[in-house]
Amino acid sequence: MKIITHYMLAGLLVAASIQNQAVSKATRSARQPFPEKGFWVTETAPGKKSTIVRYYAHSNHLVSETTEPALLDVRKVSVRKYLNEKLRKELEKDTTGQAAIKLYEID
Repeated sequence: MKIITHYMLAGLLVAASIQNQAVSKATRSARQPFPEKGFWVTETAPGKKSTIVRYYAHSNHLVSETTEPALLDVRKVSVRKYLNEKLRKELEKDTTGQAAIKLYEID
């Protein structure tokens, strides 16, 4: 009876350690780079070897659209950092002054 209890305890410890490892791998938000202002959207057409990137100041103001000559994998942290830096540069070049949207006006 003691042997069964020891095996059950060992099994529970193994299961708990496996679950702990899975949870720690799933929560990597500290490494997730987010842009300070605006956002970017990537589009890759099937069969193409390039990626279209659109940079927005806010939800309806397109700042620029560029074509990257390679396929971009946005799951990689380095690619997201690269796109965030390009977004920052595109927002600096934006001269329309629409970076700050007015949601309402009081008369």
